Amino acid sequence: MKFYVKFILSFLAVFPANNLFSQNLESSFFKKEIGFKILKTQTDTTYSDFLTKKSQLVKPEEISEKTSPEDTYWIQLDLYDHVSNRSNDNYFYLTFNSFDHATIYLESQNKMVSKKIGKFDKNNESSQVNHSYYDSFLKLRKSNLLDNEHLLIKAKRISFKEDVQNWGFTISNASPNAFVSQKDYKDQLPYYFFTGLCFIMCFTTLSFYFFIKKSEFLWYSIYIVVTFVYVCGLKFGIYEFIFNNNYISYWVSQSFLFVDNIVYLFFFASFLQSKKEYPFVHFLVQVLVVLNSIILICIGVLFALGDTIGFIFITQNAYAILNFTALIGLAYLMYVGKDPLAYVMALATSAYCAAPLIRTFYSTPEDGLLLDGLYYIIIGCSIEMVIFAFGLFYKIHLEFRENLMLQQRALFEKTRALRAQINPHFIFNSLSAIQHLVSVKKIESALKYLNKFSRLTRNVLESSMEINILLSEEIKMLEDYLSLELLRFDNSFSYIITMDEGLDPGEIEIPSMILQPFVENALIHGLLPKKSGTKQLHISFTKDNHDLICIVDDTGVGRLAAKDRLHIYQNEKKSRGLEVTKLRLQSLGKNKDSITIVDKYDDYNHPEGTKVIVRIPLKIL
Repeated sequence: MKFYVKFILSFLAVFPANNLFSQNLESSFFKKEIGFKILKTQTDTTYSDFLTKKSQLVKPEEISEKTSPEDTYWIQLDLYDHVSNRSNDNYFYLTFNSFDHATIYLESQNKMVSKKIGKFDKNNESSQVNHSYYDSFLKLRKSNLLDNEHLLIKAKRISFKEDVQNWGFTISNASPNAFVSQKDYKDQLPYYFFTGLCFIMCFTTLSFYFFIKKSEFLWYSIYIVVTFVYVCGLKFGIYEFIFNNNYISYWVSQSFLFVDNIVYLFFFASFLQSKKEYPFVHFLVQVLVVLNSIILICIGVLFALGDTIGFIFITQNAYAILNFTALIGLAYLMYVGKDPLAYVMALATSAYCAAPLIRTFYSTPEDGLLLDGLYYIIIGCSIEMVIFAFGLFYKIHLEFRENLMLQQRALFEKTRALRAQINPHFIFNSLSAIQHLVSVKKIESALKYLNKFSRLTRNVLESSMEINILLSEEIKMLEDYLSLELLRFDNSFSYIITMDEGLDPGEIEIPSMILQPFVENALIHGLLPKKSGTKQLHISFTKDNHDLICIVDDTGVGRLAAKDRLHIYQNEKKSRGLEVTKLRLQSLGKNKDSITIVDKYDDYNHPEGTKVIVRIPLKIL
């Protein structure tokens, strides 16, 4: 529940409405910064020990060294001048740094008492300022002042090292959570900007993963979630919500960077396919994964031992080692990069690696765990995400183009394979016809047939090198084929080929021999079995929008007789041409309606033949 309250209050801090409320409150709001003195001791001294050394209190600027987990600091706050003249205010709020361990000494019912106010202390009586992880506050009475003039805090900083000059203490007559300043408003914006960016990138990469099933997009979406938790976890109280323990939250929050590194390295290797393309870079990736894993194990051991000094040492030095190793790999990748993706990843990862280094060496710990220093992380990771977004869409473009080329090549090979199934079928029928003429002693007809067959075969073989041929060439081959069949069957049928005036056969391309199977079926199964009457085949070409309409119309026996095989050519093997042609038309993107077969009947419901309508996508040169 605390997580949701903290998130909502932080969220409201960025809206003008809440800022207007703050401005209305400001007229009656009292807030003053108070001075303090410090006594540094090496041991965990008691209040009595402090009294004996009270004369050694000094101002913060007189202490030059940073805090150490081994040191204890006694802080005396002088409040008399700030509280005594506020006669109307019986209560006041003391805002102070969120120390790891701290005890405040004050007066209650005419005796001195102590209260735990450190964020790592059990029974902590202070409250966290909603819009700042670094500040806590405590509600006090005027009567709580020791000797009616000051308060005393005993504090230890064990989670990091900082300058005591960064410490600050203020008093006010209203809770800090009831007032949001303009500075608080500005401080929230980077985190909400980063939250929005993480949401967009996570949603995008997850969508790509579900659509194209590439592991690198899954790894990157996980990296986005881990990065968001690392950057915004303390600000939005995510760790506190999960663990409900500030001490555990601190250790987990600091170790999340190394978890983030491991996830990013898996994404890096998957995205670049470094194992195959860049073996040395892949080796460095494996080394970095092992180092980050070792650091996480060490953090777990140090947590179990409660050794914060060792923890500070290992984390500070780990940044330098990990980033130095990473920069070696990135420099090598820039040198040997095989494509723009390598340079995109090198630039993006450089921004990712530079952020922790800049944070470590240039930020000041003004909000505890270098939370303001997280601005460097936000900037670095945001730059990395923006660069990666370009790389992401570029890679999708490359994969789409590669898949398109593969599909086009597969379509080309499929079309050639399908056409190759028609040519042997036709050649077999033609050779059978020549054999038939020779067997019945029609030598002259056989020679004419063989001459036409050789010319047709040559044209077919030449056209087999291309998927499409001109409509004029297709018509020429159909005429040669029909002439051969006329010779074969003693001119027992007639044919006519017509074309709309608006069509130029020399400028239109169609798939090679796409109509031959229909013409063959019309002859073998329609016209030739017919015993009496007109045997005519009509082939026509018309245009309908973006399609070429090809009609093969015969006056044969109809499909019912052909199905029952009630004709003299019952030994004729079933043609596979129609099946293959359907597949060829489907490969052109036409659906099953591209071929329409119409059974014709007279007024007495007697079959009058069959009409086949073929729609071919019109391709004009």
